[in-house]
Amino acid sequence: MNGRRERWLGWLAAWTIRLLGATLRCRVVGERVRERPLFALPHGCLLLLAHHAKHQGMAVMISRHRDGEIISQAVERLGFLTVRGSSTRGGGTAAHELLAAHPDRPWAVTPDGPKGPRGSVKPGLIKLAAAAGRSIQPVVAVARPAKRFRSWDRFQLPWPFARVLIHLAEPLAVPGEIDDAAADALARELERRIAAAEKMAEDELASW
Repeated sequence: MNGRRERWLGWLAAWTIRLLGATLRCRVVGERVRERPLFALPHGCLLLLAHHAKHQGMAVMISRHRDGEIISQAVERLGFLTVRGSSTRGGGTAAHELLAAHPDRPWAVTPDGPKGPRGSVKPGLIKLAAAAGRSIQPVVAVARPAKRFRSWDRFQLPWPFARVLIHLAEPLAVPGEIDDAAADALARELERRIAAAEKMAEDELASW
């Protein structure tokens, strides 16, 4: 895939999010962290949350996976700042760039990207939060009606005029000094909180 095609697909994706997003009916449950938040969101919620958080000056970590360039092109057109890396490719470089270039902006990371397993969290995210002195707030979104793809992340594509429930879960506090065992334990706790937030979002949407 050449750079020109990636830019074109990124432009197309950004306009799709704008046009589709303008029809969605969104409700937010929970309170957002106000002090330099680090949001952890499942990969399958990307489209829904990109629409909700556009033009808020948020810095996001995008995978160096092949599809990452298309996602990066799209979200930059929606007002996000991007750094390239993940838990498996260039994560250390991306973490340093977040810390150095965007120390005071809100951050967003998809801990289960780019290849899953769905809902998984790598200890590197915990160590990033520790280095930055930030808590991690799980954020999930569910839409109805929506197409859920059979991909590993169960990616959601809402139909026009769908209802979207965004759940801001309780933040996970991360100490400034942390070893590998503690980082792994907190990663498992964050996995549990993301799964619980998804269940709560589904229940809340059903009662809307």
